[in-house]
This record gives sequence, structure tokens and C-alpha cells, in this order.
Amino acid sequence: MNAVVPKMTQKLVNRYALLTAVDVMQPVGRRSLAAKLQATERVVRSDLEVLAESGLLTMATSGVTLTKAGQEAVIELRPLLETLTGVSKKERLLQDKLGLAGCHIVPGDSDDQPEVKALMGRLTNQVLLDEMPPGDSIVAVMGGTTMAVVSETLTESVSVDRHLTFVPARGGMGESPAIQANTIAARMALATHGESQPLYLPELTSNATYDTLRYEPMIANTLATIERANVVIHCVGDAVAMAKRRQMPADVVASLEKQHVVGEAFGDFFDASGQIVYRVPKLGLSISDLDAMDLVVAVAGGHTKAAAIDAYFKIPPKATYLITDEGAADMILKK
Repeated sequence: MNAVVPKMTQKLVNRYALLTAVDVMQPVGRRSLAAKLQATERVVRSDLEVLAESGLLTMATSGVTLTKAGQEAVIELRPLLETLTGVSKKERLLQDKLGLAGCHIVPGDSDDQPEVKALMGRLTNQVLLDEMPPGDSIVAVMGGTTMAVVSETLTESVSVDRHLTFVPARGGMGESPAIQANTIAARMALATHGESQPLYLPELTSNATYDTLRYEPMIANTLATIERANVVIHCVGDAVAMAKRRQMPADVVASLEKQHVVGEAFGDFFDASGQIVYRVPKLGLSISDLDAMDLVVAVAGGHTKAAAIDAYFKIPPKATYLITDEGAADMILKK
């Protein structure tokens, strides 16, 4: 390509970066795009005009937005751009290293660039569209900030030829309402024209209390639905950060730190070797339940979660599709 059209590769990479930035930030102004891409406003304006003439985006006083053709271009050009930028190679290496069913890496580091989570959300939507079986599916979802962003990026296209019911993967209401699994399940159902069932249970309740609550009719009905789940979308968290966010007792947090835990998923805390050292009392799915699923999608990124992601896939869970970012991927591949 460079021999036929000098500098074509870099121009393509730059314009694709511009399209993806508009996709995440729209409607957005030129100045914000220039700051995001670390380019001059003159260069951004020139590329925007070319892309607008091609029908890939529109420019208005409210800001720049992608057209339907622009949205399709972002999706269809991705494999080519991954090859040109070396991301495809990283995906293959990470897939082999962690034993994944599939791997997708988005550019950037979500620890430093919050908008990267939206890119991971869009890829999650694409994986569901491509890999989820047709017909009825019960989708169990976890809570958390990343999952909250994913819930905002799902589209009704996922429900074509499918009837979806979203449920929280496990009980627990110790987090902020906006990032609780109940809230996220409801948002995903709304975005995909599906249904949802809540599970109202407090977090960090004793096993004895759970044994009593599980027989309450509304709770028992949702638990029965969760047990029939065939698709799971979940995150992997940094262990100490998750323990503190859930306001776990100080002595428990100190014990986790002493045991050098690095990650958490499904209420299980594990060390760098993938050894589970502590389990939060809970009702709902566990890591061991993933083997029965038709599809498991893990969404986690940022360099601070690299150790947690690497350790989680040593447990090992069911072969999973991982959606992550370069911040986490580069750290894992360096080990």
C-alpha cells in the first residue's frame, strides 16, 4: 500500500482513529477531537471534510456525528486496522497465553481514558451479535463500572432472532445503585428490547441468612431463572479495590492483602496463581457454573487490572471471549 500510495497506511490509521473518536464522543466538536487525537484543529478539520464528503459523518452546530455508513465503516475496517497496527498479533498471543475462546483488544488504557470502556462495550455488543445462539437466552450479568458502560452500548440488533432475559449473576446490593447488577440487567433489557428479573439481596450477609432468604417466593423465582442462564457477561476486578468498594470489614481486607490476592470475580478472591483464597457469601452463579454456559464474555481493561485478568484465567474458567484494552494486554504479554 505504501509503495502504491505513499503514506496511505498512516493516513488510513489516522482517519480510522478519527471515526472511532467520533463514535465514542458524538456529538463532538473539532476542538475536543483535536485534543483527544493530539492533532491540530486544521488537520482534524481537513479529515472531517473528506469523511463528510464520503458520507461517513455529518457536521452540524451541535457537533460531529457518524452516519449509518460511518458506523458500518468503523466495524468493517476494524480487522484491517488491527492487522496494520499489530493488534491482531497481540490478540492471537493473548488468546493463546490465557486459553481464550476469542480475544478483542481496543486501543488505549481505560484507567487513563474512560472513553475506552465505551469501545469495549461496542465490541461486547458485536461478540453477542456474532456468538450468542438464536432463540431464547437467559443472560446473567455482573455489576461494576465497566459493566455499567457496556449496558449503555448494547443495541437492539442483538435481539434479532432472539428473545433475551437479563438477570443479575448473583445477589448483592452493597454497591452504588448505578453499578449494581440489578440496574445493569434492567438497562441491558431496555436497550435490546428484552426482559429482566431483579434479585434483591443484601451483600455480605451470612450463609445462614442466605439460606433463609432463598425460599422467599420472589427471590426463589429469580434464582431459578439464574440457574437456567446460558450466557454470562462479567468483569474481573482488582481484589483490594473491590473489597474496599463493597465496604468489606477492615480485618477481611487486611487478610486479603496479607494473602496477596490480586483479583475478584463472582465474589471469589484469588491470588496470582489463580488460587481462590476467600469467597463472599452469596446466592447466584459461581465460576464453576460457567462450564455449562453456551457463551461467556469477560470485559475488563486497564493496566491496574492486568494481574487480576492474568490470574483469573489460571483458575481456569470456561473458554471465554475476552474484551480488553492495550493497557491490560501489554502488561499481561510482558510477563
